[in-house]
Amino acid sequence: MIDRIQTISRRCGGYAIIATCFWIPLSTALMDISSAFVLLFWFGSGRARILGRLLRRHPVAILATLLFVYFAAAVLYSPAASERSLSVLMKYRELLILPLVMSFAWDDEVLIGRAENGFLAGTAILMLISFGMHFSLIPSAKYGNSLLFHITHSFFMAMLAFWAFQRAIDHRRYRIAWCVVFLLATANIVFVSPGRTGLFAYTVLIGFAILQRLSLRNRLAGCLILLLAIPAGFTVSGNISSRVQQALQDIIHYEPGASRSSLGMRLDWWGNSIDLIRERPVFGHGTGSFAFRQQELIEGSDTMPTDNPHNEYLFIGVQLGLSGLALFVALLVSQWLSASRLKRHRRFVMQGIVLTMAAGCLMNSFLFDSHQGHFFAFLSALLLASPPQDHPPD
Repeated sequence: MIDRIQTISRRCGGYAIIATCFWIPLSTALMDISSAFVLLFWFGSGRARILGRLLRRHPVAILATLLFVYFAAAVLYSPAASERSLSVLMKYRELLILPLVMSFAWDDEVLIGRAENGFLAGTAILMLISFGMHFSLIPSAKYGNSLLFHITHSFFMAMLAFWAFQRAIDHRRYRIAWCVVFLLATANIVFVSPGRTGLFAYTVLIGFAILQRLSLRNRLAGCLILLLAIPAGFTVSGNISSRVQQALQDIIHYEPGASRSSLGMRLDWWGNSIDLIRERPVFGHGTGSFAFRQQELIEGSDTMPTDNPHNEYLFIGVQLGLSGLALFVALLVSQWLSASRLKRHRRFVMQGIVLTMAAGCLMNSFLFDSHQGHFFAFLSALLLASPPQDHPPD
């Protein structure tokens, strides 16, 4: 009876993981529902022993769990209302989901491959919907030419282009198809999506992929093409040129406390964050404390209040201090190092996930954000759960 329950739970939980990966780039509600089913079926899957082993031996599982425990403990000394602190804590639940998904998918190549393809399918559908809205074939949604906020949309387009680049090299049989996906994702970033974050992530990821996958001779050619493509894109795309020029104007005309541009307000919030970290550098002000402490700090000034500084490193630094920030950086480093033990294709993709997460967190609070946080937890957990080159003993 128990074996039957575990078998059914593993099968249904696997479908829930695939569904979650599919919905991550498409729907917040369906993503949350699917991930809730993952947790529900995990409890009946009999994977607790594998989770225990991961929490003893795998640095990524250990550090993700420790960081969540730190957030939970920091609720106790936060000056924010308990409802606010617990709400922010729940935003970081992906840190607990990561080791759970790792244990669920451990060594299950079929599940990992299907979940990976599910994410790519969802991202491709997001891209096609975006083009449909851009060309007025589909009514525009709340966020213009996308189902998602422009920062989130452009981030997923950058990841799709990177993944397609990797697949085009690894899968000769479908190379033309993956090249088409790569070009379409690139065109979406260049001509449709207004997100500067995605453009930055795309440049970083494709430059990194060139260094990863090509020979020295082809690396030089690839880097030259990328360098030439940047000014060319600026010339032919009003989307890119307007966003870059706006960023330059934001910097040139920045006035502390008075700017109302996207970048200008970020500069204010980053300055606020540094001041707050200086006040409590070791353990921070507590989970969910940023909005409360920033409101106190900016009282009497023209600085706009916010619930997060749009920089994950500073956000964690304010809440958990430099000790918590060190844990987050250690988590990213451990993921990078763990990727080196994976098989070739998954190693390269995992490194790209870590790199774009680390870079994106400079301009946004990606771990705090729902879609990027779920992407980080589920996709990195699945890739790290795949069999390494040298299979560890059970």
